[in-house]
Amino acid sequence: MQLQNLSPKIIKYIRKQGFREIKLNPVIETKYIRGVNLKKYLFTFNDDKGVSFSLRPDLSLMSLIQFSKTKNKKKKKVFYKGESYRKNKHILSQIGWEIYNSNNQTDDFEVLKNSIVVFKKITNKKGYLRIGNLELFFSLVNQLEIPDRWKLRLVQNIWNQKYFYEILSRLETNKDLDEGEIKVDKKIFYKMQKLDPNKIIAGRTVNEILKRFDMKINKDPRTPEGKKSARIIKKFLRIKCSIEEAPKILSEFFDKNKLNIKIADDYFPIRKNKFKNFNIEYCSSEIPDVEIYSGLVFSINFLKKNKYIKIINGGRFDQMSSSLGLRPIKAVGSAINFI
Repeated sequence: MQLQNLSPKIIKYIRKQGFREIKLNPVIETKYIRGVNLKKYLFTFNDDKGVSFSLRPDLSLMSLIQFSKTKNKKKKKVFYKGESYRKNKHILSQIGWEIYNSNNQTDDFEVLKNSIVVFKKITNKKGYLRIGNLELFFSLVNQLEIPDRWKLRLVQNIWNQKYFYEILSRLETNKDLDEGEIKVDKKIFYKMQKLDPNKIIAGRTVNEILKRFDMKINKDPRTPEGKKSARIIKKFLRIKCSIEEAPKILSEFFDKNKLNIKIADDYFPIRKNKFKNFNIEYCSSEIPDVEIYSGLVFSINFLKKNKYIKIINGGRFDQMSSSLGLRPIKAVGSAINFI
């Protein structure tokens, strides 16, 4: 889709909904880029003071950083337009609309509604809206009977699908554990207990090495529950249903697996299977490719040659500003990409 042909129509509509443009800087301090999927493809450079910068790899992230530097604590509706730059892609043009200092589901609904209208303004194709919520995945993992370090691995790597399923495979089969090597490591562990705890080995003190080994093998071992937990996660990620049925199906799933998670009928901002002639479905595996969101996530897709193509993505990112060391800002937004 060509941005120059569609941009004016989209921007005109977004402005009518009360969104005001925020001008974005073309560069960003590299320290603000935490996501692995973004870090791998940065165009970076240092200024004369040695501070590392990169061309902006994501416009939503850039928008949040710039808004955080204002003192505005009231609800603010903004939109942005421009290009993002990643080595693994062509220059990607975006138009995005976001609500900052947002604290309720009404704003989620507004962003979803605007996304649907924008889609309809640029194409006559049949659209499909898929909704998920990362809070459900985080809550599920937190209640599983697996070591904390495995919970952290799963949560931190949900964005990296290939590595995520590799972690699940390890958890399910213990295939990465070699009992012979563990016996050798334990012998080394007992010998190291006799060394000076402050001695440096491979960049760590003996005391640090002993603590890590003790945590992995003795205090936080992999339990037989790993196989069961991995299967629960896989089954959860396969849940796909109409949005009307989602609260019931999810609640039954959590209850069946003895997880203390209940889904209220009004949990999702849209609760009807049809909205503006769009099919609305819940999908547990609706995971964006950038590590920004922490709650509601969604995408608008259309069918092309028996394959779903994502054109609009969005969600809620209440935790992002705090994770970057900025002032807390609750936010929800969406963007359309033009290649």
